[in-house]
Amino acid sequence: MKRMYLRCLSILLLSFLTITAFAQKTITGTVVEASGPLPGVSVAIKGTTKATQTDGNGKFSISAAEGNILVFKSVGYTSKEITVGASATINVKLESSANSLDEVQVTTAFGIKKEKRALGYSTQEVSGKDLTIGQAPTIAQGLMGKVAGLQISQSGGGVEGGSSRIVVRGNTSLTGDNRALIIVDGVAINNDPANVNGNNTSSVAANTGADVSSNNDWGTGMNFINQDDIESITVLKGPAAAALYGARGGNGVILITRKKGSNRPGLGIDYNYSYRHTNPYELQNFQNEYGQGGVASMLTADNSKMFPVNAAGQRYQIGNNYTSAGEYLSNSFGTVPYPNGKATDAYFSYPGSQSWGPRFDNLPILNYDGVLRPYSAQPDNWKAFFPDGSVVSHNVAISGGNDNATGRISYTRNDTKANILNSNIQSNVFNLGSTLKVSKKVSAEVTASYVNFTRLNAPTVGSGYLGGVIYSMPRDYNPYVDFDNTYGPNNSRKDVLTPSNFPAGSPAYPYSGSYLANQYWNINNNNTLFNRNGLTGGMKVMADLTDFLNVTAQGGVDNSNDVTTVKNYPTDVLGQANGAYKLAQAKNLSTNLQAFARLHKDNLFGKEINASLTAGVESYYRNDYVSSNRTDGSLVKPFVFALNNGSNPVPQPEETKYTKKINSAYSFLNLSYKNYLFLEATARNDWSSTLANGSNSYFYPATNLSYVFTDGIKGLQNSLPWLSFGKLKLSYAETGSDTDPYSIFNLLDVTTNNGQQAQSLPGTLKFEGVKPQKSRSFEAGINLGLFKNRLNIDLTGYTMKSFNQILDNPLALSSGFNNVKINTGSLGNTGFEFIISGSPIKTRDFSWDVSISGAHARTKVLALQDGIETLTLGTFFGGNGISQRVKVGENYGTLYGRDFTYYNGQKIVMRAEGTDGQPLQYTVNGKTYYAGTQWVKTADEVPIGNSQPMLTGGITNTFKYKAFSLYVLADAKIGGDTFFGSYAAGMGSGNLVETLKERDGGGLPLVYPDGTTSNSGVNFGGVFVTRDTQGNITSATPNNDVVNYQWYYQGTFSAWNHLGAPRSASVFKNSWMKLREVALTYQVPATLLQKTKFIQNLSLSLVGRDLFYIFTTIPKGLNPEGVNGIGNMQGIEYGSLPKTRSFGFTIRSSF
Repeated sequence: MKRMYLRCLSILLLSFLTITAFAQKTITGTVVEASGPLPGVSVAIKGTTKATQTDGNGKFSISAAEGNILVFKSVGYTSKEITVGASATINVKLESSANSLDEVQVTTAFGIKKEKRALGYSTQEVSGKDLTIGQAPTIAQGLMGKVAGLQISQSGGGVEGGSSRIVVRGNTSLTGDNRALIIVDGVAINNDPANVNGNNTSSVAANTGADVSSNNDWGTGMNFINQDDIESITVLKGPAAAALYGARGGNGVILITRKKGSNRPGLGIDYNYSYRHTNPYELQNFQNEYGQGGVASMLTADNSKMFPVNAAGQRYQIGNNYTSAGEYLSNSFGTVPYPNGKATDAYFSYPGSQSWGPRFDNLPILNYDGVLRPYSAQPDNWKAFFPDGSVVSHNVAISGGNDNATGRISYTRNDTKANILNSNIQSNVFNLGSTLKVSKKVSAEVTASYVNFTRLNAPTVGSGYLGGVIYSMPRDYNPYVDFDNTYGPNNSRKDVLTPSNFPAGSPAYPYSGSYLANQYWNINNNNTLFNRNGLTGGMKVMADLTDFLNVTAQGGVDNSNDVTTVKNYPTDVLGQANGAYKLAQAKNLSTNLQAFARLHKDNLFGKEINASLTAGVESYYRNDYVSSNRTDGSLVKPFVFALNNGSNPVPQPEETKYTKKINSAYSFLNLSYKNYLFLEATARNDWSSTLANGSNSYFYPATNLSYVFTDGIKGLQNSLPWLSFGKLKLSYAETGSDTDPYSIFNLLDVTTNNGQQAQSLPGTLKFEGVKPQKSRSFEAGINLGLFKNRLNIDLTGYTMKSFNQILDNPLALSSGFNNVKINTGSLGNTGFEFIISGSPIKTRDFSWDVSISGAHARTKVLALQDGIETLTLGTFFGGNGISQRVKVGENYGTLYGRDFTYYNGQKIVMRAEGTDGQPLQYTVNGKTYYAGTQWVKTADEVPIGNSQPMLTGGITNTFKYKAFSLYVLADAKIGGDTFFGSYAAGMGSGNLVETLKERDGGGLPLVYPDGTTSNSGVNFGGVFVTRDTQGNITSATPNNDVVNYQWYYQGTFSAWNHLGAPRSASVFKNSWMKLREVALTYQVPATLLQKTKFIQNLSLSLVGRDLFYIFTTIPKGLNPEGVNGIGNMQGIEYGSLPKTRSFGFTIRSSF
């Protein structure tokens, strides 16, 4: 490995030496259009591969000899050829062209450049400039709204440095990985979530969403690629476009091309500086009128009775001590209000974590540390956990070149103060890129990138960070005060459960049974540090053996070493002796070797047909290894973090291995007729190590056809002068995919029990006869250029069927296994995409360019195993929570949960029952009242929504006026349902404004058990029903009961799994449109820069990102983009981050 990188580095250094050794006559100049300088123009010497392009001011520099012909090309303009003479300066003006689409080239499979007119399938390219213009935190976020059919979701709603899920045209696998393949300069990188806990990140749970519980989110592999080093990104959308990448490319491919330097004027130094200030600006709409509590407010309307009073006459809160709560209620009211049970029997309430308590009065209340503090609201207590953040980035690059070599070396430093408490990020990235013409017939490319990345305390996704803090935080909770004087030596916590540690008469610690046991202290003192050292690189050698035969050989490696250390304080948040140390290491290595030969011949059969045939072989290898160990028991010596410092013997280390290899052979044939009819046929065969002999070979062909009918039909453009360009495209493809390692043979699971090694059978029965999953797709579309290409339209429709799904199907428990892995089931995908772009206004000083893109994708379950009605993909909140299942005939992404039941269109209710099975009731002044109402829910989970959107898309506008340009991007998602667990928790705990109506006197008249009254009652509506012995409804009676408001809010929304609330009440149609990026840029005129003698380019951009939602269809304060994880189980939110926006600026300069 080291030898290969030394060779790569040697070639790179040689290329820089060659730059000076081959200095020739330098031609400089400026390319302009009608409105001013024209950047990005290709300047090439005709008949050679020597080329450069103009910079941001339209300037270029290239080495050429007298008599050489320079060819100037730019999309949307007529090409121009100029012969080099005695002058070393050439200035050129390009005119708008009606045939610009003819000249567009795009990157396709294996980095091969092809004219877009020749492609019979859909691709889309995003330039490095468009990627970085909005200061996106990650590459995935930089692609949002810019590529039709690309669905991108952010873990946790967009945590800084967090993971993203990139899916092209919907899911093709029921339970497997559906994410796109990422290729960087020909190297397939590992884009799995970075490992931290010693769990195999390649498992189904990590990549497919079967587990959506709390996991630290350290980001995915794409996050470690520096955006300033990217030249362009090409998205290969359909299987026909990605077929040459085999099984790994079946879900689409993201091709990333990094910069490799160019021949340019000046010193060749670029420096970019950017600063971004991030601001969490909105969480849910919290109420600030009522504080901690739960049970007492169900029993009295008298605010003064809701506090117990000690012998000194001081008020204090009950907290989570249920026994003392019951005793208090009994003593306060004389008798237990409900003869057959207390309120806590009906609702397993957490009063220490809810806001159903007394109204704030700012009068003193005794805290558990013996200090009297005002009983008052803390409206900004959530902000303690979400401070403002910032991102500072420095990027410096040195590049240059001549006719024989180009090179670029860069360094980037990023410092991120995240919006998550105590969770900062630092990264250092070195990037090398070089091309070298070894001889007339041999050339080479070398790329390498090294990253050092460090992050402290990445947030947990799902039920951890926010779920455990914000939505379980009563409105009087002060995280800064809980409580400063409880710290012992070395900032350790005092034992808060021991009364003698506090003044006599102090109440019990109120949060011992809740998440709120001083999370602020916990987050600041119990730390997990993640460090990655990664190296990605590749080398490509190309040789023209003859004028009709060339060969290419390339190899690449993606190698990362992750180390995670967990250090927990010697005392926990309750002050109990504890402490822990954990060390985990993950080593990930991927290699890719490839060689192919290309035969090509033009002007066959009367100069009408061009043909090429390419054949090659490829070998892909991946090896992941994870090991971890931890202390057992509390730390013996405080603050000594070593594995042998636990009070118990060191446990056996945990290890996970993942090894996979795919060998491949492929070929593709390209034919063109008169440059308007193009045919491509491809074939590939993979041999996978994860399938058994006899089943591990799978073949898939593909073909595509492109017909430029504006060239093929003579006289068409004369008849239709407004039609500048027209192309029909058609493609068919088959793809296959394998499974994860160790999925076909029955192996024993090795674990430890009390320090001893143990072995057990896995829960899934493996089957050696598993075959590859297959997909067949068909795509058709049309490209149109209208009005001299001032308006361009790209329409595509597709259909795909994926069958032989590799699934874990349920087995009878009597078999000794839970599931069996076999081929069964199929999915069907249909959809369409559109891209409409144009230039409505184009004058000398002002231009307006606009692009609108959108996509509709629908995935339907066509078949499952015989006898299997539904298959569960994942669950959340346990048996009474929510799940995602697939069922034949339903759309993929269906959410299941318990729902309301109905009789003749009315919801069915019942009276809450006590410990004796009879309705809870109480008597006041001789009149009996029913205490509570509950919903009658469905016995089983039923469909309550579907996460698939109807439409996704984006609108980009670019306005230019002289030296100023304004870039505006808005993107949108229409349709698709989301279960918002944060809303359920906020409503069920009384923390949201929406729970105030009845408490503020806007309810129905209610008599409380102690005889007090207030307008705080609620009537559920609906009907009571009676049933016969078979369960059939025989009669219904309207519900007229008026009960305490808590019965409604807790019974309808509470998120915790033991309550079994109707989850449909927290499912919302999740449509939104967002102002994603705004950038105002000033390009310093070249005339001013020329006076400096050394500044070649200078621009300043003011940038706003994620500014606001133009509209949403969900309750105020929820994050529409909040999702739990990046797996297949989408449409579920809980504990997502606040809405966050950022403002910043970028300075770009060249010397």
